[in-house]
Amino acid sequence: MIDWDMKEIEKIEKHYQEILSPSVNLTYFCRHFEDIYRMAMDEEVLIPDIFNDITYYTINGINARYKLLFFPKFEEETTEKLLAKRMRQRAERQEARNKGLENYYEFMINEVIEFVERYPFWNVLLKK
Repeated sequence: MIDWDMKEIEKIEKHYQEILSPSVNLTYFCRHFEDIYRMAMDEEVLIPDIFNDITYYTINGINARYKLLFFPKFEEETTEKLLAKRMRQRAERQEARNKGLENYYEFMINEVIEFVERYPFWNVLLKK
């Protein structure tokens, strides 16, 4: 079980509710993190950047991703395959930031929308 810092995550979720439309359900993400992350790794899909940021909010400061066990060879191969996608995601995030806050917020929520369109059974990740 991940030792999420739920107090901080709830603060962030409240903040996002004020600035993002639709918003994100970070509490739901934390409750289902293991399933979401394992599915994404299995299918070689990046989780949205906004959720990736939340993986750092644990009580002991260890990223939640590092608390999940995978076969070493699988994890190494998948990480390598996702590297180019992760670098593109970072570049797109930086480009959106450089254009201003509105573009940055749009980038963040659009990634979640695309993720939910790909995986409609995770539609609770969006708060409308």
